[in-house]
Amino acid sequence: MSRGLSVYLDLLRFLAALAVFMLHASFERFSGGLPFFWRFAVFGNDAVMLFFVLSGFVIAHVATREAASARGYAAARLARLWSVCVPALLLTMLVDGIGIQLAPTLYDFPWYEHSHPVARAVASLLFLNELWFWSLHPFSNTPYWSVGYEFWYYVLFGAWLFARGRMRWLACGLVVLVMGPRILLLLPVWLAGVWAYRSPLAQRMAPLAAGVLCAGTLAGYLAYRYSALPEGLALFTVQWLGDATTQRLGWSSNFLANYLVGALVALHFVGARRLLQQSASVPQRLERAIRYVAGFTFALYLFHNPLLQFFGALVHWLGWWEHRMLPVVLGPLAVVWLLGARTERLKGPLKAALLRAFSRRAPAR
Repeated sequence: MSRGLSVYLDLLRFLAALAVFMLHASFERFSGGLPFFWRFAVFGNDAVMLFFVLSGFVIAHVATREAASARGYAAARLARLWSVCVPALLLTMLVDGIGIQLAPTLYDFPWYEHSHPVARAVASLLFLNELWFWSLHPFSNTPYWSVGYEFWYYVLFGAWLFARGRMRWLACGLVVLVMGPRILLLLPVWLAGVWAYRSPLAQRMAPLAAGVLCAGTLAGYLAYRYSALPEGLALFTVQWLGDATTQRLGWSSNFLANYLVGALVALHFVGARRLLQQSASVPQRLERAIRYVAGFTFALYLFHNPLLQFFGALVHWLGWWEHRMLPVVLGPLAVVWLLGARTERLKGPLKAALLRAFSRRAPAR
C-alpha cells in the first residue's frame, strides 16, 4: 500500500468517525441540535458502511503482508479490537452508572438497555451481541453493534484464508451458522473492500479513468444521498419483506441501500488506489496531522455515545440544560483526546500477550 493511499484512507476513516459523532451529537436530546453541523449528520449511517468496506480492504492487505499463521492473524485482530473495546465497555459502564444517578429520565430511551449487566458486558466482550436475531445492546453504547458484525467477518475471512480443502468449507459454513442471517446480510459490504484490494482493475486502468472513477463515485454518492432513493429503498424493503421481518433484521434492515453505498465506496477505493499507486508526495505536516487525528478514530467511534449521554446528564444535574450545547459536544471530544491515544498503545502489548498464550496452547509436534 503506497504512502499516499495509506494517508488518504486514514483521512477517510477519521472523517467517517466524525460523521457518526456529528449524527449523534446533533440529536435534540443531547445538544438541542447543532447549527450548520447537523447537515453532516445525514452521512452518519453511511459512514459505518465505509468502515465495513475499509475494514475489508485493510484486512485483505495486512493478512497477506503480516499474518503468516492463523495464530498471528487471530492475535492481531483480537488485539486491535480489545485494545479499544475493553476500555470502551469499562468507560460505558462507569459513565452510565454515574449518569443514571444524575438524571435517570435521560436514560429512559428505547435503545438503551441496562438489565443483566454482567451478561451484556460478557456478550459484548466476546462479540456475541449481534448473533442471529439477538441484539444485546451494551448499555448506552449503541454504535458497538458494528463491532459485533465486524468480528465475525474477521473470523470468516480467517477461516477461508487458513483452512484448506474440505475443512475450509466446513469451517466457513460453521462460522456462517454461528453468525446468523443479520450479520451475513451485510457481509457483501465488507467483502466489497476485499475485492477492491485484490481486484486487478486498479492496475489496468489509466490515471485519467481512475480520476473519473473517483470523482464519479463521489458525485454518485452525493446524488444518491440527497435524492429520494434512500427512503425509496427502505420503503421497498419493508414492502418486500414485510414490517415484522424488516424489524427483526435490526441494523441490517436497510441492506439494499447499504449494498449501493458499499459498491460506490469500493469503486472509489479502486480509483484511489490507481491514482495513489506510486508513493505520492504528501506534505509532511499534513501527513503528521492526518495520522495524529486518525489515531483517535476507533476511540471516537466507541466512546462518544455514552459520553454524550453522560455529559447531557451532568449539565442537566448542574442546571445548565438551556446552555448544554458546548459542554455536551466538547466534553466527549476532550475525553476521547485524553484516552484515545492511550488505548492505541495497548495494541502492541496485547498482541504479544495473545501470541504467547496461543503458543502455549499449541500442541507439541
